[in-house]
Amino acid sequence: MLQIDPRRKAAECARAIERVADPERRIVLESLRSLWLAMSNALSILDEPDRADQLSTIEQIHSELMAVCRRAMH
Repeated sequence: MLQIDPRRKAAECARAIERVADPERRIVLESLRSLWLAMSNALSILDEPDRADQLSTIEQIHSELMAVCRRAMH
């Protein structure tokens, strides 16, 4: 199974929020951070297939958003 640490992803969002100047991107990153924290709290109640599927989907969104933010900072 794909090993994703939601708290680590939330921390990555927090670091990106500090570096991004665009307020709209910050709002999106803050929402993503909140989603990671909510997933961290919900992991114990999700069964394995649901957990893997949801984490994988959120990871895809996370990766795409982080790529956009990195390009915007350069």
